Amino acid sequence: MAKTTRKKVPRKRLSPQEKAFRREQRHQENEIRTILKNIGFNRIPYIDGKEFIYDGRTSEMDDIFVNENIILITEYTLAKEPGIHLIKKNIFYDKINNDKRAFLEFLLSEEKLKSFRKYYDENIKENYIKNELKIQILYCSKNSISEEHKKAADNVIFFDYHIVQYFKGLTKVIKRSSKYEFFEFIDILFKDFGNNIKSSSMDDTNKFSGHILPETKSSFKEGYKIVSFYIDAESLIKRSYVLRQNGWKDMDNVGHYQRMLEPRKISSMRKYLSEKKRVFINNIISTIDVNDIKLYDEHDDLIVLDSKGEFIDKDSNKVTPAGIEIFDRCNIIGLIDGQHRTYAYHEGDDQYEAQISKMRKVQNLLITGILFPKAEKQKVRLEFEANLFLEINSNQTKVRSRLTQEIELLINPFSVIAIGKRILIGLNKSGPLVNLIEQYFYEKGKIKTASIVSFGLRPLIKIDDVKSKDSIFVLWDNIDKQKLKLKDNEETELLDAYVDFSIEKIRDLLIALKINLSSEQWKTYSPSTPKGILGVTFINGALNVIRLLIENNKIASTEIYTQKLRNIEEFDFKKYKSSQYRKLGQAIYEKFFL
Repeated sequence: MAKTTRKKVPRKRLSPQEKAFRREQRHQENEIRTILKNIGFNRIPYIDGKEFIYDGRTSEMDDIFVNENIILITEYTLAKEPGIHLIKKNIFYDKINNDKRAFLEFLLSEEKLKSFRKYYDENIKENYIKNELKIQILYCSKNSISEEHKKAADNVIFFDYHIVQYFKGLTKVIKRSSKYEFFEFIDILFKDFGNNIKSSSMDDTNKFSGHILPETKSSFKEGYKIVSFYIDAESLIKRSYVLRQNGWKDMDNVGHYQRMLEPRKISSMRKYLSEKKRVFINNIISTIDVNDIKLYDEHDDLIVLDSKGEFIDKDSNKVTPAGIEIFDRCNIIGLIDGQHRTYAYHEGDDQYEAQISKMRKVQNLLITGILFPKAEKQKVRLEFEANLFLEINSNQTKVRSRLTQEIELLINPFSVIAIGKRILIGLNKSGPLVNLIEQYFYEKGKIKTASIVSFGLRPLIKIDDVKSKDSIFVLWDNIDKQKLKLKDNEETELLDAYVDFSIEKIRDLLIALKINLSSEQWKTYSPSTPKGILGVTFINGALNVIRLLIENNKIASTEIYTQKLRNIEEFDFKKYKSSQYRKLGQAIYEKFFL
C-alpha cells in the first residue's frame, strides 16, 4: 500500500503590525512575570490558552502565580478599549469572587489545569489547609481603564501600567523585601500571608529601647515628640514605607515626592555592609503614627499622651528613657530620610545576600521618629514632612528642582502652580486631551507638563481680578471666590470648584479645536505621525487664545468656537517654534476671532 504523505500546512506569515503586537504582548507578560518572581511568586506552567467551562461560563486565564498561600489569577490585555474587555471577563470574575472555595476546588479537579494540582500537591497541601488559601484577581491592562469600568468590577486588583512600572523599579532593586508593599497593594494583610496566618495573635508587638525628646529640647512645635531608638534592619524594613513619586497609593501623587531607590547606591551600600560588617552610623529620620506605638518609662509603666501630644502625669521637660513598643504591622513607619540605608539590608539574590541575611536580624539602626499629636490634621502632617525633607536635602539642588511642583502641590495647594498641576491632571482624565499628557516618567511621546504649568496655565488661572483682566478667575462668578485670596485659607471645596471651572473653560476651546482639526493633526508629533501638532507650543498657544478671549470679553460656548475655528486645519502651526506661545495665540485670535 502506497504511503501517503501529509502536506505541510504553511505557517501564516504575520504582518509587521501583527509582529509588533506579539512583541508588545511578550514584553507585557515578561515585565509582570519578572516583578512577581522578584517578590517571591512562582508561576504555574501550562495555564495560558487552556479554555474551560466554569459554572456554565466558558473562559480562560493567562497566568496563575502562587506565593505560599496567596494565589493570583492574572489577566494581560493590550486592548485599546480595555473597559469592554473587562466587562466580558468580569462575568467570570464575579463567579470566582462569589465562592472562592468552590473555584479552588475547580482548579484542583479540572483536567486542563492539572499543572495547578501538581503544584498544590507538591508545595501547598502539606503546609496550608484550603481555608488558609487566599485568591486574588490581578487585571493587567497596558492602556488606561476608566474609573466607571473599574467600579463595576468588584474585588479585582487593577495592575495599571504606571503601577507596573513602579513595582518594576522597586522589585528590581529590593527583590523580596518589596512583598510588604505589594501585599498592601493587592489588599492582603501580611498577617494573612504564609505562616503568619497560623498565629493566634491579632497584633503582635516588639519593644525597642530608646528615649523620648520633648519639644522643649527639639524646638519643634508643641505636642511634637521625638523618639530615638534602635531597631533591627529586618523589623524596620517590614514596617517601613516611602511616599515615592509615581507610586500607587494616590493617582495624583499628592505627597509622593521622594525618589525611587537608586540601584547603584543600594549595591555599593550592600558591598560596604558585606565587607565592613558594620552598620551605617548616621540616624534615619521617620514619622510614626501614635496609634501604632506605645511608650513605657524606665519602670515599664505606660506613658500616656493626650490628643494634643502632651504628657499626662509625667515631667515633659526632660529627656526620658523609654521602651518603644511598635506594632508588628507593615507600612507604619514613614521614612523621610534614610531609605537607601534601610533598604540596603533587603532580602536579595546578589553576591552579598549570604552575609547580609545574617545581619538583617542582628544589626540595629538608629531611628529618630517624629510623633504627631493625635489631633494634628493629616494635611499639616504632610506639610511638615515635606518641609523637613526639603531641609534635609537643601544642598541637593538636582533633587529640589525635580520635585518643586510635586512639593508645591502638597505644601501650598492654593498656589497657582499647584492649581495648574491639578488642572492638567483633570484635562488628562477626560476630554480631547485624555491620556495625552505625560503623567509618569516612563511615558513616551506624550505632552510634557512643566512648561505648560509655568508659562501657559500660570498667567491664565492667576487668582486676581483687579490688576489682571485675562484670568479665568475674572470669569468665575462664585460669590465666595475672594476667599481664595486669603492667606492660609482652608477652603478646599472652593478650590475644587475653581479647578473644575477652569478645566471646563479650557476644555470648551480644546473641543472646538479638535473638531476642526484632522485626526492626523490631533496627535503628538513623531516620525510616525509627522502631521501631529500636539505639544507644549500648541497647548500654551491655545491657553493664550483663552486669555485674549477673556480680556476682550469674547468667551463663548464650544458651539460658537467650533463655528469660528472653521478652516483652522489649514493654519500653519509648525511655523511657531519652542516658546513662541504668545505669538501663536495672538495669530489664532486675530485670524479667527476678530
